[in-house]
Amino acid sequence: MKPTIKICFAGIGVLLSLAACHRKEPEASPAKEVAFVPAALIPSEIDWREGNVDEAFAEAKEKNKPVLLYWGARWCPPCNQLKATVFKRPAFIQQTLQFVAVHLDGDSPGAQRWGEYFGIVGYPTLIVLRSDRTELTRISGGTDVEQFPKVLAMAQRQTATAAELRDRALKSPDQLSANDWMLLANYGWDVDLDRLSGAGQGAQLLQKLADACPVDALRPRFAILALATAAREADKPATALPAGQQAAAQTLLLSVMQDRAQLRANHAELSYDGATMIAAASAAGSEPRRQLSEALTQAMDRVYANDNLPVLDRLDAVTAEIDLAHLQSGEKAPLPPALIDKVRRRAAWADAQSKTPFERQAVISTAADLLQTVGDNAQAEQMLLAELPKSQAPYYYMPHLSDLAKERGDNKQAADWLRKAYDASDGPATRAQWGVAYVRGLIELEPQDARTIETATTQVIDEIAANPDSYYQRTRMRFDKLAVSLKGWSASNRQAPVLQRLRTHMDGVCGKLPADSEALGSCKSWLA
Repeated sequence: MKPTIKICFAGIGVLLSLAACHRKEPEASPAKEVAFVPAALIPSEIDWREGNVDEAFAEAKEKNKPVLLYWGARWCPPCNQLKATVFKRPAFIQQTLQFVAVHLDGDSPGAQRWGEYFGIVGYPTLIVLRSDRTELTRISGGTDVEQFPKVLAMAQRQTATAAELRDRALKSPDQLSANDWMLLANYGWDVDLDRLSGAGQGAQLLQKLADACPVDALRPRFAILALATAAREADKPATALPAGQQAAAQTLLLSVMQDRAQLRANHAELSYDGATMIAAASAAGSEPRRQLSEALTQAMDRVYANDNLPVLDRLDAVTAEIDLAHLQSGEKAPLPPALIDKVRRRAAWADAQSKTPFERQAVISTAADLLQTVGDNAQAEQMLLAELPKSQAPYYYMPHLSDLAKERGDNKQAADWLRKAYDASDGPATRAQWGVAYVRGLIELEPQDARTIETATTQVIDEIAANPDSYYQRTRMRFDKLAVSLKGWSASNRQAPVLQRLRTHMDGVCGKLPADSEALGSCKSWLA
């Protein structure tokens, strides 16, 4: 359960009124000259150093360059979204020439351990570091595709860390350049693990930055991030702000939704958190709630119609309208037929528009999710089944097929899809994570089959024993969840002997972990 965040939006109305604000905007830092490279000489793809982080830092020190670290996975839809859009753009490729660019696939040797070292939890994460491994900034994977080269150029020139910029912004905001503020606005708050804000304090920090920011174009960005973060951090996201704070939040939302540039900069937050932000900013059944809902629907239709945006961003826009319908009528109420038809049409459009393997890996899972959300499970299943022979990572779709089978009451097929996904997965970290999903599925779907549950869990432990470097970060977190599931299953089904055998088997993994690692402590306490 996440802590409730109390956040004050009383200053947002003033922040958005340019007539009421006379602060001089800081000038952008002088751009560092980047040698012009003729288009014919720009590489067709990024020159990633694959996997060897130590060598990347050694090269960065020798060449006096920063490091651009990209942590991703072959199956990951947002990673494929970057590959299909940002990573193929000549301006971004040219900008990466100013870095030592290293790609760390989550299944490469030591990748999960590096992920723990750098405090990375989600795919994709992009981090800019000095050659001494000091982190300068993180770049959000949700940054607008047009902004990515600009943000990377600013990060390449940056000498202060994001934490130092945060402190200066709060103490002496006018001393930061416009580029400094731009870096903070595009910081990877979603993959930060509360490093800059502290646990549960992200909304408060972002609101303080909104209040302090002297750059007119960026103040709404910080305020939207604050409001969206508060909605996600609260125990009850649909709980409205106090009446005295609602008017300022309404002004913020309307101004962002009605301004073309602000809508583009904040469309991801509006797509996924727009309804909960409206719930916070207005009372149920009120005229402001109706106006905000109408404005959000219109804004998201404009996002969908913007053919300068990637297919996935345009498809995601309908999510806000689904959430608005649930907000108005409740999660269990039937959705309007016109909305269901809109989702079907857009899912089919996205399927037809996505041509490359990267695009399809990014788009198809979202299209199927949307179809399932509006109750068209048959079309969702048909889309996923059709994608299996086309996909570079078909196992990614199989847990979704399992969920669809479970919804129609076919537990046997649901478990079988999870087994197929585990069998088809590749890479040590991926196999361990998909294996955990299989075992947890068995516990839910076939709890009486103790033999299969024990056999599958033993096999997953053996995966880790063969590749102990994968027992870090994402894998370790999933093993912790598996332990909770196994303990609950044992308590309900009197399977303590099974847990003891599994605990003993896990000792073979613990004996291969470094004595000073956090992973060792977690391993020793597993199922304890």
